[in-house]
Amino acid sequence: MHPVGDLLPEDDPLSLPPGTSVLEACVAMRDARVGAVLVGDGSGLPLGIFTERDLMTRVVAAGRVPGETPLEDVMTKGLYFAKASMPTSEVRREMRRRHIRHAPVIDDQDRVVAMLSLRDLLRADLLDSREEVKTITQYIQGGFERPE
Repeated sequence: MHPVGDLLPEDDPLSLPPGTSVLEACVAMRDARVGAVLVGDGSGLPLGIFTERDLMTRVVAAGRVPGETPLEDVMTKGLYFAKASMPTSEVRREMRRRHIRHAPVIDDQDRVVAMLSLRDLLRADLLDSREEVKTITQYIQGGFERPE
């Protein structure tokens, strides 16, 4: 299994100040083609995360006005941070346990280096499965010597 660091996108994660309106955040998320944005003041680890799920449950379904609602009022707090050195299986298990789809990834100095999505983990699983099928197929077709 791969460490999380092997899956990280090269782009910096999208981050916005807590006072940013939900509408502005949604436009930024659309433009960056991401489903989540970190919320912070730039002084350290993020204060929270704002996701598509937060938009649905805490803004739209709650009848809030997106252009007048700051992220700090509707963001998810108490973030789960993954370390780049952690095995993907451990991160996947924790994300599943917490029912989350996005996790900020931090380096050894506790700096956010990327945003990991459940889609990234699924893509890695698919690649691993394809390699396994390829290896098994080669073995069955005689592509490998059998151990003595």
